[in-house]
Amino acid sequence: MAQSIITEEAGRSAASPLSSITARFDTWSLCAIAAAVLFVAAAFMPLWHMALVAPQYPGNLYLTAYGTTMKGDLQEINSLNHYAGVKEIHPDDVLELKLFPFLLAGTVGLMVAAALVKRRIVRLAAMLVAWGFIIGFLVDIQYWLYNYGHDLNEEAPLYPGPFTPHVLGSTKVVNFHSECMVDWGWWVMLAGAVLITFGSPAIRFLRDSWSNTGTAKAVTTAIVALVVVGAAFSGRPGGVTAANAAGDLQAMIDAAPAGSTLTVPAGVYPGGVLIDKPLTIEGVGWPVIDGQRTGNVVKVTAEGVTLRGLVIQGSGREVSDEPSGILVRASGSRIEGNRVRDVLYGITLHESDNHVVRGNTVESIREFLPERRGHALYLYYTKNNVLEDNVISHAKDGIYINFSDHNDIFRNRVTELRYGIHFMYANNARIIDNVFRDNLTGGSLMYSNDLYFEDNEFSRSQSKASGYGLLFKDVDNVEMLHNSFHHNRIGLTFEGAPFTPGAYVRLRDNLIGFNQLAIAMSTTVGAQFGGNTFVGNLRQADTTGGSIEHHNSWQIDGRGNYWDDYRGYDADGDGMGDIEYRYRPAYGELVQRNEALTAFANTPAQLAIDLAARWFPVYRNAPAVIDTSPLMQPTRHLRESSEDAGRWATTSAFAILIVAAVAVLGVSGRTWKKW
Repeated sequence: MAQSIITEEAGRSAASPLSSITARFDTWSLCAIAAAVLFVAAAFMPLWHMALVAPQYPGNLYLTAYGTTMKGDLQEINSLNHYAGVKEIHPDDVLELKLFPFLLAGTVGLMVAAALVKRRIVRLAAMLVAWGFIIGFLVDIQYWLYNYGHDLNEEAPLYPGPFTPHVLGSTKVVNFHSECMVDWGWWVMLAGAVLITFGSPAIRFLRDSWSNTGTAKAVTTAIVALVVVGAAFSGRPGGVTAANAAGDLQAMIDAAPAGSTLTVPAGVYPGGVLIDKPLTIEGVGWPVIDGQRTGNVVKVTAEGVTLRGLVIQGSGREVSDEPSGILVRASGSRIEGNRVRDVLYGITLHESDNHVVRGNTVESIREFLPERRGHALYLYYTKNNVLEDNVISHAKDGIYINFSDHNDIFRNRVTELRYGIHFMYANNARIIDNVFRDNLTGGSLMYSNDLYFEDNEFSRSQSKASGYGLLFKDVDNVEMLHNSFHHNRIGLTFEGAPFTPGAYVRLRDNLIGFNQLAIAMSTTVGAQFGGNTFVGNLRQADTTGGSIEHHNSWQIDGRGNYWDDYRGYDADGDGMGDIEYRYRPAYGELVQRNEALTAFANTPAQLAIDLAARWFPVYRNAPAVIDTSPLMQPTRHLRESSEDAGRWATTSAFAILIVAAVAVLGVSGRTWKKW
């Protein structure tokens, strides 16, 4: 009996500490301790990384940020930064890296204290600090990136002007391209913040649901939920296949009253569709019209047709038939917000007028070579059209306009094809705020009149066969304002510009920079240049066919151009040099005497000849450029068209994270009393 009492007392005394510990660590406390462990583990992991793509580094350069240091190709990155005027990165000078261990220790200590104290105010503080730590980490890096992009040396060889690298996503500056993203450690800390905020309510909900429904019902409910979620992600309601759910689109069109709106649900529909009455056809959930590689996918023969929210794919492959994703042969159509892909020709407007083609994504057949593909937007004998906000890639020509007048081309992005824009006998066009990048040739304008260009980018056309930013041949009345021609083999090429006596070709306040050759001209050119910025080009101007020094005017309204190799002075302070600028391309004149020397065009031999003629002027060839009023300061700097949009996207992402964190804490606060 005594032994039994002793054993019982011993059991109570042994159970007492365990019961105390169990009582102290409730569900929220365990989640907080687990979150603290995750934060500590993240301290030994990479938190953020940047990949820098540069032409001279085929394998790219990398920089990885940990809590207390940075690792990667710091020496090479600092070397590149020097050329762009960006200050060097020195991890030992970054205060935040020194403070990181102390900030992390404070955050983890607060989590553990909240787990032990079990007071609501302490737990709220722990959650706020956890979210603030991971959001503040990104905000701090963005702050440093902003400073690096704005604290620049303006005397640098490749000074790009102020810019803002993005802490998340892509940034392009000059010919460098950075890709930034958070790394494993940041995601581990995010998991800890989610756990300390949601863990306890989620566990309680699952426990209560299990006890209320029973095992069989819970398992059944889970299976049904998985089926529903799977159906939702597959885009096939109720598990019915898309082909069966779609039905016959042509029958739906034939049955729809003229002038009505036909809503097409998600699914895959056979192509070869004919629209011969005025209709508005709107897709819901991106229905696919698949031509199955036969003929035109959609053909419009009635006026007043609108196509919106559709995926058009799978046209025929025969080049002689010119099959299109969308072929329009009647006036007044609106082609808006569609995805046109895997088609020979994208959207074709043929012998009809007054169309709007807006917000579409268009590409040809990727597996074909560029010369085998068709044009993305193809206009033939059509006028008064608006082409705007389209994204075009992987075609023959991005925008091809033939025998078509009075067209507006606004805010399109055209990349990775043969000609970004191609005019043949196309007059009275406005080309504004477009990007033509990474094409064999940015644009080719031939036999066309009355063209207005403003705020466009023609860049990175590096083909050895062409590589023009923009080519003009036999054109009249061309006005070019605030455009950028950069990182091309040849920025601008002119022949027969203007073509007709009394006509004009004017270039004002454009950036022509970082090209192998800024301008190539024949003796049939009589253009006007004023307020343009020529910077970073290996050669400024070249000629073919003879002397051109008196053919062109290098001032407009008494205002010349900025040349980065000008060595004059401005004694009267009027912003213009007091001695004229002359550019003498020695190589160009040698070629005119011996055509065999063209074999050395755009090679180091040509550059050496031009430099030797400049340094040792024993042989004085005729100048290609005589600018009597050269500007002392550039009028434009290189700006990437995506910078503002990227800045707003980054700012919005931060705002969404903060709002989400506040909302989460507000909702979870309702469960504090249960903790």
